Amino acid sequence: MSRIPRWMAGASNAVTRPAVTHRFLAGVEGVWHLPADQPFVLVANHSSFADHLVLDAVLEALRDTRTSYLTKAEAFVHPVRGRWTHGMGGIPVDRDRPGKELLAAVDGVFAGSGALVVYPEGTRGTGWPLLPFKDGAFRFAVRAGVPVIPVAMWGAQHVLPKGANLPRRAKVRVVFGPALPDDTALSRPQRVKALVEAAREALEPLVETARTAPGPARIRQASLELVRRAETVTETMLSRTDTLPAGRRVRQARLLLTLARRTDPDRFARPDDPVAADARVLAARLTGLRALDAPAVLRPAVLRGVRRGAEEVLRKHPDHLMARYLLGRWHLLMPRALGGRREEALEHLRHAARLGAHDTRYPMAYAEALLAVGRDGEAAGQLRDVLAAPAPDVRTAERRRRAEARYQQLAGAGAGPTTPRG
Repeated sequence: MSRIPRWMAGASNAVTRPAVTHRFLAGVEGVWHLPADQPFVLVANHSSFADHLVLDAVLEALRDTRTSYLTKAEAFVHPVRGRWTHGMGGIPVDRDRPGKELLAAVDGVFAGSGALVVYPEGTRGTGWPLLPFKDGAFRFAVRAGVPVIPVAMWGAQHVLPKGANLPRRAKVRVVFGPALPDDTALSRPQRVKALVEAAREALEPLVETARTAPGPARIRQASLELVRRAETVTETMLSRTDTLPAGRRVRQARLLLTLARRTDPDRFARPDDPVAADARVLAARLTGLRALDAPAVLRPAVLRGVRRGAEEVLRKHPDHLMARYLLGRWHLLMPRALGGRREEALEHLRHAARLGAHDTRYPMAYAEALLAVGRDGEAAGQLRDVLAAPAPDVRTAERRRRAEARYQQLAGAGAGPTTPRG
């Protein structure tokens, strides 16, 4: 039985994921093929113990639900290795006599919208060529009616070769492919056989893609998708309907930005690149969210990062909507002694309200800035715009209720009509 390296023994997911992400990942491509919260089987090539850690780090950033791995039963016998394997989401498989317990465990993964990772080669290979595929993964997928998504990794076999106890300096590239075609008109055995063949036909070129240095177009597309996924994660966190803790979402978004930088470092070195600007602004937003959890005495120091990030972007992108919004909010929040300027807040939020008139968060923020300086009549106009806009989600509806309350206060003080539009 192969022995798990000592540096990995007993390590928890929370410890290993960030370390692997920063140390070993060279890039991640094809993330748009992964659903955020739907069950599926992920079939991967297998060449190293590091495969588990690489996939776990990436899927932690991309997925809302737990990832599980089919793992040979022998891996659970040793007390240290067994604890680590269980912590990584391992499901024991008796390869000679798979039983009802295995089926129940897999059903539980899919019922919880989880991802089931299976290495169809059945054991670690050398990386290339691929070993013959076993059909267990595809039987599970057909039985549950979930899609099969292929993923290729290259470089993990150099990070932790067979027999090595310590990781080596190497970089891993991860490439996800589209879900495999599944003809439901076929009989179950025929579907399984067709999926095995489709998986090999998909994985072989994906491995070749992962082992080949990507060109500029591939790199730019991959980093764009990672930044957009990070933005989606952040907006989900702020939606008022998210079921995951805010801290988990912040970690996801930060990991995605890290992956984007690892995938395309040249883009992030260019201050004039619009995607890099979006990433810098999102990093500033995440810093601001972290400040909310910091002790009050430390918040000004943490919030300086918000101002610095927004100002850096605006020097090259003066019409960047979120940078204007963040900087306006910063000036509105901070006291004058710490650099906050109400006139600066008004200018940035006025600009944001003009650029983002389609989204009520911006005219609402501008209205609050106008109220802060006593320009109640102008604030009433902005509040009327908020009240006239649709409120299709919980977050927008809450903002509309807040605008209604502010507007009625102004109406009572004679700053506007008592009946708002909309």
